Amino acid sequence: MANKKIIVFDLDGVLIDSEEANYQAFAYGIEQLGLPRPDRQTVVSLVGLKASLMLEKLGCPTEKVERIFKDFVQPFYIENLPQLAAPMPQAGTVLETLKQRDYTILACTSGDRRTQTAALQGVGLWSAIETMLAADDSPFAKPDPRYLQQLLAPFDYQTLLHVEDAEVGIRMGQACGAISIFAEYGYGSLPTDLPVDYRLTQLADILAIAL
Repeated sequence: MANKKIIVFDLDGVLIDSEEANYQAFAYGIEQLGLPRPDRQTVVSLVGLKASLMLEKLGCPTEKVERIFKDFVQPFYIENLPQLAAPMPQAGTVLETLKQRDYTILACTSGDRRTQTAALQGVGLWSAIETMLAADDSPFAKPDPRYLQQLLAPFDYQTLLHVEDAEVGIRMGQACGAISIFAEYGYGSLPTDLPVDYRLTQLADILAIAL
Protein backbone atom coordinates (compact mmCIF):
# COMPACT_ATOMS: atom_id res chain seq x y z
CA MET A 1 0.00 0.00 0.00
CA ALA A 2 1.40 3.35 -0.97
CA ASN A 3 0.88 6.14 1.52
CA LYS A 4 3.42 8.73 2.55
CA LYS A 5 2.07 9.52 6.02
CA ILE A 6 1.21 7.02 8.75
CA ILE A 7 0.16 7.64 12.33
CA VAL A 8 0.03 4.75 14.79
CA PHE A 9 -2.04 5.02 17.94
CA ASP A 10 -2.06 2.95 21.08
CA LEU A 11 -5.66 2.51 22.23
CA ASP A 12 -6.18 2.38 26.01
CA GLY A 13 -5.42 5.78 27.46
CA VAL A 14 -4.73 7.33 24.06
CA LEU A 15 -7.86 6.98 21.92
CA ILE A 16 -10.08 5.18 24.43
CA ASP A 17 -10.87 6.30 27.97
CA SER A 18 -10.97 2.77 29.39
CA GLU A 19 -9.60 3.33 32.88
CA GLU A 20 -12.81 2.35 34.65
CA ALA A 21 -13.46 -0.60 32.33
CA ASN A 22 -9.95 -1.98 32.81
CA TYR A 23 -9.99 -1.48 36.56
CA GLN A 24 -13.36 -3.11 37.09
CA ALA A 25 -12.66 -6.04 34.75
CA PHE A 26 -9.23 -6.95 36.11
CA ALA A 27 -10.28 -6.40 39.72
CA TYR A 28 -13.24 -8.70 39.13
CA GLY A 29 -10.96 -11.36 37.67
CA ILE A 30 -8.57 -11.20 40.61
CA GLU A 31 -11.46 -11.48 43.06
CA GLN A 32 -12.51 -14.76 41.42
CA LEU A 33 -9.25 -16.22 42.73
CA GLY A 34 -10.25 -15.35 46.28
CA LEU A 35 -7.64 -12.60 46.40
CA PRO A 36 -8.25 -9.08 47.72
CA ARG A 37 -9.49 -6.54 45.21
CA PRO A 38 -6.45 -4.63 43.86
CA ASP A 39 -6.38 -0.87 44.16
CA ARG A 40 -7.18 1.23 41.13
CA GLN A 41 -3.75 2.78 40.58
CA THR A 42 -2.04 -0.61 40.64
CA VAL A 43 -4.30 -1.90 37.85
CA VAL A 44 -4.19 1.28 35.77
CA SER A 45 -0.40 1.45 35.98
CA LEU A 46 -0.21 -1.95 34.26
CA VAL A 47 -2.39 -1.01 31.28
CA GLY A 48 -0.19 -1.22 28.20
CA LEU A 49 1.09 -4.68 29.05
CA LYS A 50 -0.45 -7.89 27.74
CA ALA A 51 -3.48 -8.99 29.75
CA SER A 52 -1.70 -12.18 30.79
CA LEU A 53 1.20 -10.21 32.23
CA MET A 54 -1.18 -7.79 33.93
CA LEU A 55 -2.91 -10.68 35.67
CA GLU A 56 0.39 -12.22 36.75
CA LYS A 57 1.58 -8.92 38.20
CA LEU A 58 -1.74 -8.65 40.06
CA GLY A 59 -1.10 -12.01 41.72
CA CYS A 60 -2.79 -14.50 39.41
CA PRO A 61 -0.88 -17.82 39.22
CA THR A 62 0.52 -18.37 35.73
CA GLU A 63 -1.40 -21.61 35.22
CA LYS A 64 -4.70 -19.83 35.91
CA VAL A 65 -4.13 -16.71 33.80
CA GLU A 66 -5.81 -17.96 30.61
CA ARG A 67 -8.92 -19.21 32.43
CA ILE A 68 -9.33 -16.08 34.54
CA PHE A 69 -8.99 -13.85 31.49
CA LYS A 70 -11.32 -15.79 29.21
CA ASP A 71 -13.94 -16.66 31.84
CA PHE A 72 -14.03 -13.44 33.82
CA VAL A 73 -11.93 -10.44 32.72
CA GLN A 74 -12.78 -10.39 29.01
CA PRO A 75 -16.54 -11.10 29.37
CA PHE A 76 -16.87 -8.49 32.12
CA TYR A 77 -15.04 -5.88 30.05
CA ILE A 78 -17.08 -6.47 26.91
CA GLU A 79 -20.42 -6.69 28.73
CA ASN A 80 -19.88 -3.49 30.69
CA LEU A 81 -18.05 -1.54 27.98
CA PRO A 82 -21.01 0.70 27.04
CA GLN A 83 -21.24 2.04 30.60
CA LEU A 84 -17.55 2.09 31.52
CA ALA A 85 -15.62 3.27 28.44
CA ALA A 86 -15.75 6.26 26.11
CA PRO A 87 -13.70 7.85 23.34
CA MET A 88 -11.15 10.38 24.47
CA PRO A 89 -12.48 13.94 24.06
CA GLN A 90 -12.65 14.99 20.39
CA ALA A 91 -11.29 11.60 19.24
CA GLY A 92 -13.73 11.28 16.35
CA THR A 93 -13.00 14.79 15.08
CA VAL A 94 -9.25 14.31 15.45
CA LEU A 95 -9.22 11.06 13.47
CA GLU A 96 -11.42 12.51 10.74
CA THR A 97 -9.12 15.54 10.43
CA LEU A 98 -6.06 13.26 10.18
CA LYS A 99 -7.73 11.34 7.38
CA GLN A 100 -8.45 14.59 5.57
CA ARG A 101 -4.72 15.35 5.87
CA ASP A 102 -3.98 12.04 4.10
CA TYR A 103 -2.76 10.12 7.13
CA THR A 104 -3.27 6.38 7.25
CA ILE A 105 -4.43 5.62 10.79
CA LEU A 106 -3.23 2.40 12.40
CA ALA A 107 -3.63 0.96 15.91
CA CYS A 108 -1.02 -1.03 17.81
CA THR A 109 -2.31 -2.39 21.10
CA SER A 110 -1.22 -4.80 23.80
CA GLY A 111 -4.84 -5.89 24.17
CA ASP A 112 -6.36 -8.91 22.47
CA ARG A 113 -8.24 -8.52 19.20
CA ARG A 114 -11.72 -9.42 20.44
CA THR A 115 -11.64 -7.03 23.37
CA GLN A 116 -10.06 -4.14 21.47
CA THR A 117 -12.38 -4.54 18.51
CA ALA A 118 -15.33 -4.40 20.88
CA ALA A 119 -13.85 -1.33 22.55
CA LEU A 120 -13.32 0.56 19.29
CA GLN A 121 -16.77 -0.38 18.06
CA GLY A 122 -18.33 0.51 21.41
CA VAL A 123 -16.88 4.02 21.46
CA GLY A 124 -17.54 4.62 17.77
CA LEU A 125 -13.96 4.71 16.47
CA TRP A 126 -13.66 1.35 14.68
CA SER A 127 -14.33 2.72 11.19
CA ALA A 128 -11.54 5.29 11.53
CA ILE A 129 -8.81 2.66 11.96
CA GLU A 130 -7.45 1.14 8.75
CA THR A 131 -5.53 -1.71 10.40
CA MET A 132 -5.08 -2.87 14.00
CA LEU A 133 -2.41 -5.16 15.42
CA ALA A 134 -3.42 -6.90 18.65
CA ALA A 135 -1.56 -9.14 21.06
CA ASP A 136 -2.96 -12.39 19.68
CA ASP A 137 -1.97 -11.45 16.12
CA SER A 138 1.76 -11.75 16.76
CA PRO A 139 4.49 -13.75 18.51
CA PHE A 140 6.01 -10.40 19.54
CA ALA A 141 4.92 -7.79 22.08
CA LYS A 142 5.82 -4.27 23.16
CA PRO A 143 8.61 -3.09 23.51
CA ASP A 144 9.96 -5.47 20.83
CA PRO A 145 10.26 -3.36 17.63
CA ARG A 146 9.30 -6.41 15.59
CA TYR A 147 5.76 -5.99 16.89
CA LEU A 148 5.36 -2.57 15.30
CA GLN A 149 7.33 -3.66 12.22
CA GLN A 150 4.76 -6.39 11.65
CA LEU A 151 1.99 -3.80 11.55
CA LEU A 152 3.94 -1.49 9.23
CA ALA A 153 5.20 -4.16 6.82
CA PRO A 154 2.44 -3.75 4.18
CA PHE A 155 2.87 0.01 3.97
CA ASP A 156 5.20 2.29 2.04
CA TYR A 157 5.64 5.53 3.95
CA GLN A 158 7.90 8.51 4.43
CA THR A 159 6.48 9.92 7.67
CA LEU A 160 5.76 7.79 10.74
CA LEU A 161 4.17 9.22 13.86
CA HIS A 162 3.59 7.06 16.91
CA VAL A 163 1.34 8.08 19.83
CA GLU A 164 1.68 6.18 23.11
CA ASP A 165 1.09 6.61 26.82
CA ALA A 166 3.46 3.91 28.09
CA GLU A 167 7.21 3.44 28.22
CA VAL A 168 7.11 0.06 26.46
CA GLY A 169 5.29 1.56 23.50
CA ILE A 170 7.50 4.63 23.25
CA ARG A 171 10.64 2.49 23.23
CA MET A 172 9.17 0.25 20.53
CA GLY A 173 8.31 3.18 18.27
CA GLN A 174 11.67 4.86 18.72
CA ALA A 175 13.44 1.63 17.78
CA CYS A 176 11.47 1.72 14.52
CA GLY A 177 12.48 5.32 13.77
CA ALA A 178 9.07 6.81 14.52
CA ILE A 179 8.46 10.37 15.65
CA SER A 180 7.63 9.62 19.29
CA ILE A 181 4.63 11.35 20.82
CA PHE A 182 3.79 10.77 24.47
CA ALA A 183 0.17 11.16 25.60
CA GLU A 184 0.59 12.73 29.03
CA TYR A 185 -3.17 12.50 29.61
CA GLY A 186 -3.00 8.69 29.45
CA TYR A 187 -2.29 6.05 32.05
CA GLY A 188 1.46 5.59 31.87
CA SER A 189 4.59 7.53 32.72
CA LEU A 190 8.10 7.83 31.34
CA PRO A 191 11.46 7.69 33.09
CA THR A 192 13.24 11.02 33.15
CA ASP A 193 16.04 9.68 30.94
CA LEU A 194 13.69 8.75 28.07
CA PRO A 195 13.23 11.80 25.82
CA VAL A 196 10.38 12.01 23.30
CA ASP A 197 9.83 14.27 20.32
CA TYR A 198 6.47 15.64 21.48
CA ARG A 199 4.09 15.51 24.43
CA LEU A 200 0.32 15.83 24.33
CA THR A 201 -1.76 17.23 27.17
CA GLN A 202 -4.91 16.29 25.25
CA LEU A 203 -5.55 14.24 22.13
CA ALA A 204 -6.46 17.26 20.02
CA ASP A 205 -2.90 18.57 20.44
CA ILE A 206 -1.83 16.02 17.82
CA LEU A 207 -3.33 18.23 15.11
CA ALA A 208 -0.59 20.81 15.64
CA ILE A 209 2.03 18.09 15.00
CA ALA A 210 0.48 15.94 12.28
CA LEU A 211 0.27 18.52 9.52
